[in-house]
Amino acid sequence: MDDERAAGELTEHLALRDADGATMTPREDLIRAMARYRTARREFLVALGIPASNRDPLAEFSERLVAELVGGRLADSRVAKGFDVVDPDGRKIQVRYLANPEGAWVNEHLITFDDDLDFYALAIIEALEPTAVICFARDTLAQVCAHLGKRHPQQERTLQLTRVNAKACLSDRARFAPLGVRVWRAPEWSEA
Repeated sequence: MDDERAAGELTEHLALRDADGATMTPREDLIRAMARYRTARREFLVALGIPASNRDPLAEFSERLVAELVGGRLADSRVAKGFDVVDPDGRKIQVRYLANPEGAWVNEHLITFDDDLDFYALAIIEALEPTAVICFARDTLAQVCAHLGKRHPQQERTLQLTRVNAKACLSDRARFAPLGVRVWRAPEWSEA
């Protein structure tokens, strides 16, 4: 079978149909999918109050969610390195998100504090659904690591957060709250 014929058969096999039943090539399907995503992304950004952002929309969402949860405000510079939210007491919070599929996680997260940072908030997103926010305090990070049984170095500045660690913080708030760990869970988003 020659390459041209094989390519034609592959194209026919992959051909999709549009709403009118016309055959679409994989390229046309990609372009249409991007157009649908672009429309949905714009609507999402407008809902966040930032219709013209080229930043990751999940990062934008996570920062706004944390600002709401702590009663704080977004940092003056949206692209400055270091922190994203300032709480009512002027403390600086770095905000990141961790996205995974539902069930087993394929991603974990390295929490790292620099000298100017007071808190590190991690928004957990599973199957594109925001499920929780866990906020760690710099001053007690080593104690949190000890409670989690961590063995990695630099525990006063870093936490290698796994799914098991996150679930422990989420399920045993009373154990971690005295260590400055704050937890909010969907759908109520209230801090317990």
